[in-house]
Amino acid sequence: MSDETVSSIPNRAQQQKAYRFWAPVYDRVYGFFLKRAQMELARCVGGAGRDILEIGVGTGLVLPLYPPASNVTGIDISADMLRKAKTKVAGGSLPHVKALHVMDACETTFPDASFDVISLPFVITLIPDTGRLLSECARVLKSRGEIVIVSKITDSSGAVRRIEQMVSPVAHNIGLSSAFRLDGIEDWLRRNPSFHLAENRTIPPTGYFRLLRLSRSSPETSEKAASPSGH
Repeated sequence: MSDETVSSIPNRAQQQKAYRFWAPVYDRVYGFFLKRAQMELARCVGGAGRDILEIGVGTGLVLPLYPPASNVTGIDISADMLRKAKTKVAGGSLPHVKALHVMDACETTFPDASFDVISLPFVITLIPDTGRLLSECARVLKSRGEIVIVSKITDSSGAVRRIEQMVSPVAHNIGLSSAFRLDGIEDWLRRNPSFHLAENRTIPPTGYFRLLRLSRSSPETSEKAASPSGH
């Protein structure tokens, strides 16, 4: 991770401090609340391919939910969070988890086209540069791969959106985020025609969280999308 990358992340020190606080209690506080969304994420990710990269693995809450036949690599910016995940893997009950690394999601060290599918559980709201994150995901994704996102994602207008923007500075200071618009992803998709939004749905029973699937088209489809005539 370069010094330039580190310095480009706003509130990084505050976030790292928050992660150190949350690491010991994260599973107890969030495990039940996020369970349904995590299960939906793991189901979609498992159906998209065998070689999986999870970005923002945290304490490893999602790791047991992936298919046993998968090959999972996880990364996180917080060594404190990742230490908890490594303890779970060391127990021997998660043989499908092949590696866990402290790594910047926007500047990974993986070769191009390394993974069938990339899993983003509740992390996209915490990374300031959505476009850079998704572009790095695209780089390490294989042809016809998928990016699967689960998070609290809202539309770009309305009263709820205005409230989220008001509390956003406070949320960032404690390592969270409540202000994230769908149009950040839509803007990236417009600039990257080889990808399309294959799925966009709320997760029951409350509908509070949303699941998105960004699918990479076949080379033939991508060429047509880039052509002005569509032929």
